[in-house]
Amino acid sequence: MDGRLVILVGLGGAIGSILRYLVTEIIPSEQMPYGTITVNLLGSMLLGLMFGVIAADAIINQDYVLLFGTGLLGAFTTMSAFAMDTINLTENDFSISLFYVAITIIGSLGLAWLGYKIGFSLFS
Repeated sequence: MDGRLVILVGLGGAIGSILRYLVTEIIPSEQMPYGTITVNLLGSMLLGLMFGVIAADAIINQDYVLLFGTGLLGAFTTMSAFAMDTINLTENDFSISLFYVAITIIGSLGLAWLGYKIGFSLFS
């Protein structure tokens, strides 16, 4: 295992987790966890964009993929907060929790696909 690559992932993860914290603090989330929705949707689109660029055979250094994709976006997005938000919302209003799950899952998949298509078309 290359220690330098582990440090790159850790550095990206530190930056990503700080950015996630800032987004969730800035965006009010009293009735709905809008901050978590935002980071998951944005992170999905950005990761899709990166993989679209890679699929278009653009040369991207492995260091950048690990720093940005695995580290930064891995820590920026959050499945665990999404899961706990869903449980908490279900206790208060099941229909709101269904909306939250649908918007997060469908939105994340859709935006990852859109990002992929944009990245691929820009670099092919």
